[in-house]
Formats: sequence, structure tokens, C-alpha cells
Amino acid sequence: MIVDKTTRNKIRLQSTVFQALFLLMMGVMAWFSQLYSVSIDLTKNQRNSLSPESIRLVQSLEQPLKVTIFATPSNEMGGILNLLFQRYQDQQPLIQVETLNPDLYPELLRQYNIQQDAEIIIEYQDRSEKISLATESQVTNSIQRLLRQGERWVVFLQGHGERNPYSDANHDFSEFATRLASQGYTIENLNLTEVSSIPQNTDVLVIASPQVPLLSGEVDLLKNHIEKGGNLLWLADPGTIISPIDRLADALAIEFLPGIIVDPNSQLLGLDRVDFALVAEYPRHPITQNVASLSLYPQTQAIEYHGDETQWQPLNFLVSGDSSWNETGELKGEIHNGDDADEINGPLNIGLTISRSTVGTSIEDNFGSLQQRIAIVGDADFLSNNYLGNGANIELGLNLFNWLSHDDNLISISPRAAPDTRLELSQTQQVIIAIIFLILLPLLMVGLGLRIWLKRRSR
Repeated sequence: MIVDKTTRNKIRLQSTVFQALFLLMMGVMAWFSQLYSVSIDLTKNQRNSLSPESIRLVQSLEQPLKVTIFATPSNEMGGILNLLFQRYQDQQPLIQVETLNPDLYPELLRQYNIQQDAEIIIEYQDRSEKISLATESQVTNSIQRLLRQGERWVVFLQGHGERNPYSDANHDFSEFATRLASQGYTIENLNLTEVSSIPQNTDVLVIASPQVPLLSGEVDLLKNHIEKGGNLLWLADPGTIISPIDRLADALAIEFLPGIIVDPNSQLLGLDRVDFALVAEYPRHPITQNVASLSLYPQTQAIEYHGDETQWQPLNFLVSGDSSWNETGELKGEIHNGDDADEINGPLNIGLTISRSTVGTSIEDNFGSLQQRIAIVGDADFLSNNYLGNGANIELGLNLFNWLSHDDNLISISPRAAPDTRLELSQTQQVIIAIIFLILLPLLMVGLGLRIWLKRRSR
């Protein structure tokens, strides 16, 4: 073939056109890769992908959801969390993720009560949730709670000197009520003298330490609420169990022990008093399963359950320390354990839950759940404006309401096992591999080397 000038020009033109088309194709592919992300999870159990439940949930979002990760640059969890939320972003472009160095944003730390490195704030339509140990299950449940605006009604009993969720006084609950509202709860007050029954859409009824006696008819309404399967939180300060509300305690088969719990360990916090109970270790309970910090309970009383455990299932979730006791004398001068016959050594129950199934019972399930849940705490101050910021008080309070409103079981996503991260070989397979790699392969390499050497030498 004779290559003349014309032929060379054609070849050069073809090469130029090919290069231009190739670059154009690469540019188009890069553009599509920005518009559409495609990933393939080749792990055996698809453990690097979101579960179908999480995918369905995030695809139902109609408004932007903001995720803020407070992680220092040296914390490797920051990268791990970004990978986790990237999976959510791949399924829903409305999810926005931002990582902030907590050392540079002290005002946000105060605003969101950030206490640990790598904590996460999820915000949706002026509501927010905080996550400390992020897993897919926790993230998905948090998103689910944020989507449930207006569906969970928390009703506070009023009219007897109870703690008020709308008052800024030190002993009231306005700060905690604000936190509840940010998680989608609707907060209302209720005066039983103005109604003939407790509203059926009440998810959690709260009795926050009434200071004056209730009317007998009001106690009847409370008992009727329980008989119909309603959920209840009873915060009872020492000295507030006065007739006729003691009938409610009898109906629940609970007893409030006399006196105030004294805990010498409270002085470790620099407190100049011993009538503050510290809780450092928590019994196994859904309310406390992720709580790792101390919590503080000012002037609390102990609770015991004496009912039939075939009717109610009791579980303790707050227990005082071993060195505590219930002091029945005056808290003046030197205080000694055991100087009164009614005093009992710790640990003592501060928080108790009782629950029962509403299936197959005479209870009318007017409250939309298959399990009735009641929690009793021997102290109301731990959620007050004055003490809410101590230790894990906020976290415990939020967990308590999530459990009472059945939000602890929104979506159960089990961690996927990783069976393909471990190679198990039989003894025969191990021997075969050893012969191949330790004997045959080295002999083959030596033989090839000798063959090449001999062939070159013969030249």
C-alpha cells in the first residue's frame, strides 16, 4: 500500500475525529454520573445497603431533612457517619448532610445540648432529634418520629399545683416540654373538673406531683383511664401521696416507701447535701438501653410493686446506689442509716414501669395500642427547668416518653451479619493449599528459572 500525502491526511483526520468523539463520550458519561449515582453492594447480606424499610421511609419525605454531624477532624467516626448518611442521600436527594467541628461552634453545642464527640442532630420542619450512637435503626426511627407531627398527644393534669409544661418557673417543665414538641409531641393541659372523661386521643397522661388533694371524682376518671388501657406517667414527689389519690396507687398495686432517699455519693458532684440520689448503673430496660451517663434525682422516694405479675409485668428502670437508704427522720445534723425501723438499705427503686397486653382482656383498647404502659417515678424534679440539664436527665425523659407512646418499636432493623468476612477451610483444603503454595509453586518457579538459564547458556 502506497501512503501518500492524501492518505496521511485522512488517517490524521480519522484520528482527530476519534479522539474528539472519545473525549465527548467521556464528558457525557461524567455528566450522567453526577446526575445519577449507581452503586452495587456485592457483600453477601447486602450489609452496606439500606434496608427496604429505611428506603420506603426516606422516599416518603416531602420536605428537606437536615443532618448535622458534630465530629472533630481526628475522630474516625466522622467518616463512618458520612458513609452511613450517604446511603440515605442516594435514596433521597432532599436529605442534606453537614459535618461540623464542635470546637468551632460552641453556640450550637449549647443550642443542641451536644455533650459527646460524633453526636448527630436530625432536623425536619422545625423539629429535631439527637442521636449519640448512630445505627441505621436509630437513624430511621428518628426520621420516623420526626414525620409523626401531631399524632402523639401528651396531656398534663392541672388544677392541683402540678408541674406546668408552659411555665418558666424553676420547678416547672417548660424546657422539657419544648424538647418534646421538637420531637413531634403535642402538649396540652387538662383540668378534670372541666371534662367528663379523659380524651381518647391521649397517648400519654402525665400526673406531675399534685400538691393539693384531687377530688374523689377526679380519681375515678384516672382509674377509668387506666381500666380502658390508657398510658400513664406518674411523677410523685415525697409527701404528695395523699388521699384520695392513694386509691390510684392501690389500683396499680404499688407502694411508695416513707422518707426521702439519701445518697452519700451525691457529694461527689460537689453538692452540700445528701438528699439527692445519683443513678450510675441502670437496669436492663428499653428506656435505659442507650443511656451511659449519670442522672440526678433531687429528693426522691422509693417505689415497690406488690401486685400479681400475671396481671402486670413490672420492670425497674431507675435504681439508687448500694450506699443509699430511705431516711425517715429529719434531714438535719448528722444522718445515720438504720436509726429507724422503716429505713431500708439500697439499692432502692426510683423508677418503675408496669405493662400488660390488652389482647384477650376486658380492657377496651381505645388508645390504639396492643400493650398498656405505665411508668411511676418517685421524683418530678429531675425533669424540671432547674435540674433538666444534669447528666442524662434529658435523655432519660425523652426515652421515657418514647417508650410510653410506643415509639421504641417503630421500626426494628436487625444488624446484618457478615458471613463473608471469614474464610473457613477444612483440614484437607488447608493441606492442598499448603502443598500448592509451599511446595509446587516454588518448585515451578525454580524449574522455570533453570530452564531459562539453561536456554540462555546454550546460546
